[in-house]
Amino acid sequence: MRTLFPLLGSVLFTPLVFAVPALAIELGLPAQCELGKTCFMQQYPDMDAGKGVADPLCGSQSYDGHKGTDLRILSLKDMEKGYPVIAVADGKVLRVRDGEMDHLVETEEDRVRISGKECGNGLVMQLKDGYEVQYCHLKKGSLTVQPGTNVRKGEHLGDIGSSGLAQFPHVHITVSQNGETLDPLTGRKLSEGCTAATGQAASLFSRDIVEKIDLTKPAILASGIAGKPVNHQALVVEGPPAQALSSDKLFVAWVWLANLKKGNTIKLVLTDNQKNIVIDHTSKPIDRDKATFSAFAGRKRALPAGRYELDVLVLQGDTDVRRTSSSIVVE
Repeated sequence: MRTLFPLLGSVLFTPLVFAVPALAIELGLPAQCELGKTCFMQQYPDMDAGKGVADPLCGSQSYDGHKGTDLRILSLKDMEKGYPVIAVADGKVLRVRDGEMDHLVETEEDRVRISGKECGNGLVMQLKDGYEVQYCHLKKGSLTVQPGTNVRKGEHLGDIGSSGLAQFPHVHITVSQNGETLDPLTGRKLSEGCTAATGQAASLFSRDIVEKIDLTKPAILASGIAGKPVNHQALVVEGPPAQALSSDKLFVAWVWLANLKKGNTIKLVLTDNQKNIVIDHTSKPIDRDKATFSAFAGRKRALPAGRYELDVLVLQGDTDVRRTSSSIVVE
């Protein structure tokens, strides 16, 4: 998938451990969703003050000049179902904007069209101890608050949308304290740069959120068996393809991923309920870092009804960096 904001660099696989000091503000997720299942952290602040790119752990999950954290859902179809954006902490609403159209920015012309309104629909909240949080890209007409509204942590503010400078439906938050922009994952000022010393950081996110975040490996957004080839460009609009039926004339095992790095290979293994291998396919190495990517392999014949196991592995050389396994019933 072509992206206006390509990812650069690479990261190593190490567990994330962040100390949370007793006096630090504790932020929740900015949306009502299940992290790693129905929503995913896609991009983080750029901690490189120059023309380079560095996410908070000196990896690649950002783009030049990005000052916030992006929590995505899969598609515009999911956006229409409604995913509530909620307050990350108690606070007071200072400013709001609504009325901007939801869309996907795919060309430079699209980008010029929303110049000056890159945040789209959103709001700014004042929190305690000089903290502020800005929300961006909310769904048109969804905001439920006005300037001066006092809100509690977890209260509904609007819905995830795709307004402003957005290539996928998500909510973006920028956190600051006394005018200094911060990375909420590590608690560091953007001006301090990235760090690999994760054990010494002080996250502003609650511990249960931090435990589910891992910048060191890609995310598997969805996978399955479809009855036709997968159109990557359509995934962000329509979501995962319909599951294959035994009446289909072909079938493919597929996977949709985020934040792959150069050199990753994707292995798809499909077996039937007798452990017979139906598909065993490994992709060529990825030629550059990819913000999103999909892979599929199939056969030009019907897939008999029954239960199948689909294993998806993301490899770096011979090292398994991410895997998932799912049981799928074909009718």
